Amino acid sequence: MPSSEYTAVTGGALKLKGGNVTKKKKKKSKHTNTDDNDQKAPAASGSQGGDESGARDAVRSESTLSKGLREEEDNLRQEIENELRQSGRSKTEAEKRFEERRRKRLEERLKRDGVKTHKERVEELNRYLSKLSEHHDMPRIGPG
Repeated sequence: MPSSEYTAVTGGALKLKGGNVTKKKKKKSKHTNTDDNDQKAPAASGSQGGDESGARDAVRSESTLSKGLREEEDNLRQEIENELRQSGRSKTEAEKRFEERRRKRLEERLKRDGVKTHKERVEELNRYLSKLSEHHDMPRIGPG
């Protein structure tokens, strides 16, 4: 069945120049007691019954999300640095500048946008689209 043109092709993963690249094992994230705190907070707010407690809970949840993002970013940065140390390769100046600029852009974006849920982003997009005038709509093409 196979053509003679394809018989010489070998399969397998591509090899990279410059050293041994080991496959990174995925680590399972450990769920800390932040989930327990989130479960206790609604019970406490139910006993108070005020609107202020709901607002405080929302602020707490946003702060825990931003802390989680920062911790995740720090963990990722540490993993990358550990891999580079183990491989015996250090970052070049350009790589260091790139990482620094990327980190600053991420911090700036988090300050500007804050932590939004997917639902909030979709609502914002829908509000934006509803404000656009009708000439942005695609014309109907064909019969019908």
